[in-house]
Amino acid sequence: MSTSITTEPDSQVVGIYQRMTALAAEHSAVNLSQGIPEPVYDAEWRAALAAEVCLAHFQYTPSAGTPGLRESVASLYTDGLPAPVITSGCTESLAAVLLGLADEGCDTVLWLEPFYSYYPGLARLAGMDTRSVPIDLTGTAPRLDMDRLAEELAPLGRRGVLLLNSPHNPTGLVLRRHEWAAVCELVDLHGFHLVIDDVYRDFRYDGPAAPYAALMETGRTTVAGGVSKSYAAAGLRLGWLLTPDRLARRAETAHMHLSNCAPDLLQRAAVRLLAEVDSMRLTHTAQSYRRKRDHLLAALTDSGFTASVPDGGHFVMAVPPADRPWGPEPAVDLLRNTGVCALPLDHFFTRPDAPWLRFSFGVSAGQVEEAAQRLRRARTARNA
Repeated sequence: MSTSITTEPDSQVVGIYQRMTALAAEHSAVNLSQGIPEPVYDAEWRAALAAEVCLAHFQYTPSAGTPGLRESVASLYTDGLPAPVITSGCTESLAAVLLGLADEGCDTVLWLEPFYSYYPGLARLAGMDTRSVPIDLTGTAPRLDMDRLAEELAPLGRRGVLLLNSPHNPTGLVLRRHEWAAVCELVDLHGFHLVIDDVYRDFRYDGPAAPYAALMETGRTTVAGGVSKSYAAAGLRLGWLLTPDRLARRAETAHMHLSNCAPDLLQRAAVRLLAEVDSMRLTHTAQSYRRKRDHLLAALTDSGFTASVPDGGHFVMAVPPADRPWGPEPAVDLLRNTGVCALPLDHFFTRPDAPWLRFSFGVSAGQVEEAAQRLRRARTARNA
C-alpha cells in the first residue's frame, strides 16, 4: 500500500539547497550539493545571445513560444509528436501540465520515491493528492518494482497521473525497454495520464531513451523538458511541453497565468544553440559526465560509503560509513570533517530508511578530483 505524502513547509524544502551552498562557501568546501551542470556551453550561449540581441524585441512573444524555437524543439524528438509549448523552465512545464490535468479532473499524482523535492509543492499547487512507489535501493543499483507500480496505479484510473523521470533524480534510475513497454500497457489498461520529466534525457550511461512515439500514441502522455541540463543553462529558464492538443490548450492557459511568455532574445539564442550543439557534442558531454561519475563513485566506496550506482543523471546517492558516529545532520558533519558538501535527502523521502546523501558530479572534473582527494584523506586520517 502506498503512503500519502506529507511535507514540511515549502520554504524548508527549497531552502535546503541554499543552506548547503552557503555552508559550503563558509567552510571552503567542494560543493556537490546542487544539480547545477558544468557550464560547458557558456561560450556558445554568449555568442548566440550577442548575435541575436540586435534582432530581438523586448515585448510579449506568443505564449506557446516563437515558431523558430518550437520547430527547433520539435526536431529533438521523434517525428509526429505534438508541437511543443515553450515555458519558463521545465519546472514551470510540470506546474502547467499538472494544473491542466487538474482542470480535466485528475486528482492524484503518483511518482517514484525518492522523489525530486519540488514535486510535492507542484502537486499541492494543482490541488492534487500525492502518492509514491519506492525504488528498491537495496542492491548496487536502483531498481523499479513494476508489479508494485501497476498495483498502485490500477485504482487511480483516469483521475491518476504518473509523474516519471528517467533518468531519475536523485537515484539515476533509467528505465529499460521492457519497463517502458510495461508503462505503455499500463496507460492503455488503466487510463491514467503519464507525465515524463525529461530534463536529464541526454545523460544516460546505460539504458535507452524514452520511446516517445509509442508513448504519445496512447493519447495520454506529456513530455516536459528544457535547456537546463542538456544545454547547461539552468539559469536561462527555457522549457517545453509536448502534450495532446486538448491538454496543450489547458497547459498553455496555466502557463499564461504563471509567466505568460518567454523572452524573445532567449528564444532566438536557443534556436542557434540547439542547431550548433548536435547529438555528437551532447554524447561527448555525457561521456565526460560518466567519467566523473566513475571517479566519484570510486572515491566514495574507498571512503567507506555505501553507494548506489546511477545509470543516468548527475548524481550519486550514498549512505555515510557506519564506522563513526554521525549527528542528526550527517551532511553537515561530512562537510565540516571532509570539506565536501553533499545534499541531505530527507525531503526526497516520506520517511528515509537511511541517512542518504546526494553527491553531484555535474561540477568540473577538477572539482570532482578535489572532492575525491578530500574524502580519501579524511578516511586515511580516521584510520591512522
